[in-house]
Amino acid sequence: MKKNLFKTAAATILAASMAAGMLTGCGGAKTEAPADGAKTEAAGEAKAASGSTQVWRMAFNQTEDHPQYRVMEEFSKEFKEKTEGRYEIQLFPNETLGAQRETLEQVQSGVIEMSIVNNTHPGSVSDYFKAFDMPFLFDDIDQAIKFVKESPVMEEVKSDTEQYGFRIATYLPAGTRSMFTAKTPIKSVDDMKGLKIRTMESDIYVNMMTAFGGSATPMAMGEMYTAIQSGVVDGAENNEITYVNSKYYEVAPYWSQTNHLIVPDWLIINKDVYYSMSDADRAIFDQLCVEAIDKVQVQWQADVDKLMASLDTSKVTITSDVDIESFKNAIAPTNEKLVAENEKIKKVYDAVQSMK
Repeated sequence: MKKNLFKTAAATILAASMAAGMLTGCGGAKTEAPADGAKTEAAGEAKAASGSTQVWRMAFNQTEDHPQYRVMEEFSKEFKEKTEGRYEIQLFPNETLGAQRETLEQVQSGVIEMSIVNNTHPGSVSDYFKAFDMPFLFDDIDQAIKFVKESPVMEEVKSDTEQYGFRIATYLPAGTRSMFTAKTPIKSVDDMKGLKIRTMESDIYVNMMTAFGGSATPMAMGEMYTAIQSGVVDGAENNEITYVNSKYYEVAPYWSQTNHLIVPDWLIINKDVYYSMSDADRAIFDQLCVEAIDKVQVQWQADVDKLMASLDTSKVTITSDVDIESFKNAIAPTNEKLVAENEKIKKVYDAVQSMK
């Protein structure tokens, strides 16, 4: 991380936010829709007519060589060109503006305009997103992309967070998640019994690991390497890029291709900022958002192929012939319970099933 390089800038932004008393927090007070959308758009058009460039800040928690960052860098250039310089997006990688939860709060309040966040964070305010945390919701990444592009329910999903001050701009593929362990490979769900596995700090992830027969240990990602190294946990689950770039293979040399989750990242934008654009500029923005989905996926897969091929197979064991059906059978009752108890989760789940 390069947090120290931008410490002053980040502190300035956060201090201004606190002084203004703007941060609402996830699940905090709702932000009502603009009383007069025409006035909001008119204000944006007035700025554009003045010839000035509106500068937006986009927060990101990964490095500059991450596929999402590279695509968003291209996104920014195209948006500026196609709006004839009316907008410029500045990217802040490496958590320089804060961790994802903090940047979501900053987007909510308008301290910054945009951020890339994991699905768990919108899920803290809108139950629609909890469906995307369900193991094996999608069969593969192509199906996930098709769903977010074509399903009519996605407009409801994207706009449901507007009551909290932000909108989902687009889905950004983040690969598939699998298991990696310190001492033994995982070939079926039976091999999960008794293993302490680090998960994200989410009830759905904890319930997932329990259903698989393991013992969930929720913790921040920054603690994970040391926790595996010291034996606090026996392993973790994540995508290939994180596994290799964060060097988890050094302490957990058994990679097992369970593909149990296809969890999206989301590009979010402050609601008022989104509606401040003219219809023409918003159409440009929306189109670039759609195009970004495939661009990220192409670069993501290229990075996965390259990074996994770089591993020393005399030190790292890759198990690709995992009994996936055993995992699906184990999680089925948990998924069914989620769908039965929550209408928003059910709506997304049923929509996914209708497209299979």
